[in-house]
Amino acid sequence: MSNALVLFLPERRDDAWRWLRIAGDDVIARGEGAEAIPQRDVDAIDNERVVAIAPAGAMTLDWAELPDLAPAQARAAARLLASENSIQPIESLHVALGETEEDGTGRPMATVETARMAEWLAELQARGLDPDAIVPSPLLLPRPDAGFVRGDLGGETVLRGRDSGFAEDPALAPWLVGDAATEELTREALERAIVAGVAEPALDLRQGDFARRRRWAIDWKQVRRLAIIAGCVALASLMISLVLIMRYSFAADEEERQAQIAAASALPGGAGQGNAIALLDERLAALRGGGYGFSTTAGAVFAAVQAIPGIDLNAMTFERDGTMKLSLTAAAGPEVETVKARLEAMGLRVVPSVFQTVNGRISGDMTVSPR
Repeated sequence: MSNALVLFLPERRDDAWRWLRIAGDDVIARGEGAEAIPQRDVDAIDNERVVAIAPAGAMTLDWAELPDLAPAQARAAARLLASENSIQPIESLHVALGETEEDGTGRPMATVETARMAEWLAELQARGLDPDAIVPSPLLLPRPDAGFVRGDLGGETVLRGRDSGFAEDPALAPWLVGDAATEELTREALERAIVAGVAEPALDLRQGDFARRRRWAIDWKQVRRLAIIAGCVALASLMISLVLIMRYSFAADEEERQAQIAAASALPGGAGQGNAIALLDERLAALRGGGYGFSTTAGAVFAAVQAIPGIDLNAMTFERDGTMKLSLTAAAGPEVETVKARLEAMGLRVVPSVFQTVNGRISGDMTVSPR
């Protein structure tokens, strides 16, 4: 069970308000009069519900045989049934539907005027109360196997049958009850029934347009839980990154070691001479020359010179750093510029000297090196 403040709504404006306060399985306080309604305990707000009890005389209570439908479809079907059984336009009525009874004999359906529902909520909210549920008073009484049970709820005498519930009217009750047995509930039995009915209402009128609006609030426990999870995820991601970095570092070190072994095996003296890769690079440079090597650089020079008529290659010197110095003779300056452009297009850096005219031709030097 749970703690609850139970308010019995008056059927008429001049009727007195009655209330009960429930703690666990017991009624611990009761009172009468709107001014006597207790203020909610601030320390108990989180676990004390406010449940309003709607008078039986202000509504019609039926049991509807409905198939297994989605909530929206079930409410639509209930409104259709209510419109067939009421002389009032359906637009002015609020129809609420409960859950199927345990024996599968139907679902309780309450019909009340929309204006009445709005009036009740306005009166409660004017007193600073927003009820968690509004329960029809007949549904607080235990459902009998046969006949009727009778109880006084909020100053109203209420009868409940197997598939009916209504306020007792001296003129109509004999016709509705007939010869059926009627059990009068004692005060103790009635309070036990109220406690059970409030804890698990068979039908809540706060549905559809009158459903209780949930207040948005920050759940700090959930926020802390999410922050811890986010921190764990970030830490796990960091650890994964560190493991990958270490793995790649170890793999690179192993590749370097294998490269050193392979380079040492190619050296004449084998291992033990220092950095085998650097020594192998020096040996390779000595064999082919620095930069692009003698063969590649010379091939580019020959190709450029042979492609241009009227230019002669007189001398060629290759340095250890990959620089090649050319001595050229040409008919005129454009041929020299063409050779320079061709060599640069091949990815070489070309620095020409000042060409001088000798016997009607020009001659000079040109330095070619890798970029």
